[in-house]
Amino acid sequence: MRFRLRRVYSRIRRRIQTLKQGFQVIPLMVLALLLLSLSLSGYYLLFKESGFDHSLAKRLLDQGMPTTARSFVDETSGDRFDLASFLHWLTSFNLQDPLSLIEATLPVSLHGVVDMRMWEERPFVFIQELSFAPDPVRPPSVLDSPSVESMEVRLTGPKVLIYHTHTSENYLGRAGVSNQPRQAHYQFRNMADPTITGVMAVGRHLSNALTSLGVQTVHESRIHTLPTINSSYSNSEKTVREILSKQKDFDMVIDLHRDAGVPNPTVVINGREVARLVLVVGTAQNIPLSHPNFQENLDFAYKIKSVCDAMYPGLMRPVQVHREARYNQHLHPASLIVELGSVETTLEEALLAAELLASVLVKVL
Repeated sequence: MRFRLRRVYSRIRRRIQTLKQGFQVIPLMVLALLLLSLSLSGYYLLFKESGFDHSLAKRLLDQGMPTTARSFVDETSGDRFDLASFLHWLTSFNLQDPLSLIEATLPVSLHGVVDMRMWEERPFVFIQELSFAPDPVRPPSVLDSPSVESMEVRLTGPKVLIYHTHTSENYLGRAGVSNQPRQAHYQFRNMADPTITGVMAVGRHLSNALTSLGVQTVHESRIHTLPTINSSYSNSEKTVREILSKQKDFDMVIDLHRDAGVPNPTVVINGREVARLVLVVGTAQNIPLSHPNFQENLDFAYKIKSVCDAMYPGLMRPVQVHREARYNQHLHPASLIVELGSVETTLEEALLAAELLASVLVKVL
């Protein structure tokens, strides 16, 4: 009898110990379910809207990361969590570009591949001051200068930096917009992709036009839209900081873009259809980001606009002022976004506008 009671007692004790272990697991399960529910709720609130208006929060996050609401977005794709962008922001490693891992681990640089691009040198055909044949005659470089006097003139002349935050932008023309809307932005394969997009070609043409008129130019064609276009402003900020840290004597910094959805994208000047352009200034007045030089940027933009209106009426649209952004213009007091042409204009129309802009900038600088 006693033996049986001991067996029953031992069995009850084992079951109690098992229940105690179970009670220790239950709080962990409850905590895990709570975290999961909070995560799902946050996801649906932020990304699925659920009837809430998060436009202000998204705008603040968009400007503070920084990215831009002006970026090209395919509305048909819907909102989605971009793991590649998050990893790129966290580690600078691009899942779509294995070369970035090699570059990060090996003591070599792949940025030199941009010199391998096959740039098409286009002759200037529109503006009388830039009508050279067969190619523009550029002033001698510093290394080729035959005298000290010419070297001093070269070193003391105005200097302009041209780069592209949205390196992927193309010009499609009126017909191309309706037929191939997804071609508006080229999808680079990696940082070593040698493709020359429309905005890059226009930047090159503007650089050559300024150089032909005696203005020193640096055209930076580094790709900034990888891993996605949402990373472009943070990428271009690093590029501009790097260049300005090495060369501090720029008189103007141009972030060259092309616009989209412009009602009247061209103007007729001297019988030719020319793409219109607009200057964009971010003041950052409505966001918690420092931009002490915005008034200098704004005054400079209005000065260019005034000269352009006198030389080529109708070419430049009214200056756009965005109080909710700064577009990396805090890095230089004469930094501007130039939206040259639109996706609805042709590349030729944009190239002609670049020649006109070069003539205007020479007068201003």
